Amino acid sequence: LIDFLVCPTCRHSINVKVKKKIREEIIEGKIICDHCKDNFKITNGIPRFVVDETKDFVKTEAAFSSKWQKHHKNHQAKDWVDFQRKWFLDRYGWKTVENFNKFLNSKNTILDAGTGIGNSAKFLSANKNAQVFALDASDSVDFAYKKYGKLSNVHFLQADLRQLPFKKSFFDYIYSDQVLHHTKNTGTSFKYLTKFLTTNGHISIYVYNKKAPVREYVDDYIRNKTVKMSVKDCTEFSKQMAYLGKSLSQLKKKIKIPYDIPLLGVKAGEYDVQRFVYWHFLKCFWDESDNLERSVGVNFDWYSPKFAFRHTPQEVKSWFKQTKLKITSFKEIESGDRLATQKEMEEWRKSFTQIVSSLVFTYKQLDMRPKAELVLADWLDKNPNDPVAQKLMEDLTKEEVRGKK
Repeated sequence: LIDFLVCPTCRHSINVKVKKKIREEIIEGKIICDHCKDNFKITNGIPRFVVDETKDFVKTEAAFSSKWQKHHKNHQAKDWVDFQRKWFLDRYGWKTVENFNKFLNSKNTILDAGTGIGNSAKFLSANKNAQVFALDASDSVDFAYKKYGKLSNVHFLQADLRQLPFKKSFFDYIYSDQVLHHTKNTGTSFKYLTKFLTTNGHISIYVYNKKAPVREYVDDYIRNKTVKMSVKDCTEFSKQMAYLGKSLSQLKKKIKIPYDIPLLGVKAGEYDVQRFVYWHFLKCFWDESDNLERSVGVNFDWYSPKFAFRHTPQEVKSWFKQTKLKITSFKEIESGDRLATQKEMEEWRKSFTQIVSSLVFTYKQLDMRPKAELVLADWLDKNPNDPVAQKLMEDLTKEEVRGKK
């Protein structure tokens, strides 16, 4: 892992002082920047890069640390992992594990930006030839490491996704699910992440959608109070909301709305009573498997963090336009907006391909075929699907074969 890292403060190279090591893994030590001399601890096998001490950031991460301290086991249980995987495949348009694994096979460096307790990192690690870097700013990363730390191609670190310890243009795939809206500014956090994509890289995100107006009003009213609560008090309130959700769910009743009610954000149709209240009026989650602790955790996740922003589809799409990303898949559901994109650099690549082609031609004219091959090989290493470069390399190879004959 250390070989891939840079100082998150000044982006220069780092050195490591090892205090404890088990085989090739550093368990305890210190990371020191060669340039600015900032230092970061390595404890329990995890590099710790979080340096933000502002009140609201600390409050948000403390909320998630508390949540996962209490609820990590039931969220690492097989039934929840299976549910999470199914939701993921549907939400991002992959449909099947086979389709997603085929996509992963084309990736070498993957960032799980907000891994929580590591379930997503495990899912992203299917391609054993790829390196998965899974980070979280909260202490949840310790539970992720304990559960999945032995996976050879997964590396856990505690870091802020707004201050990454990696070089720019490093990742083939960045995945950030239900995380960006818990940062100081969802839009700027997203734009920052895109700087770490390779030319042909992909990014998948999920952010909270704006709900019906009454639900938005109630959320703001309640959260204004709950974010100021102690962990104990907010947990108790979250339990009350879970029981309310359970009571509504146990009604097993449906209501029919004959007409759209635009002012309330309600569309005509048939609704389960609990889901109707949940999406239009009040967050009172109840897990369908009747898991109380898990239900409390989901409600706590909503009511405790200082940062929990909601966004319209139009707003989210504007971020992609501003960063020149091509949206390849978009899905709006009641809870949030899910997007999968590819970095849109076609015009730049065309221009650069022309430059590479000119260099190759020049080197050939000067009878410097090895240099031409080096230029092409380097370009194809970064852009393996460039048809012009592929044809140039094919022609060079044929010429070399003819020359030997």
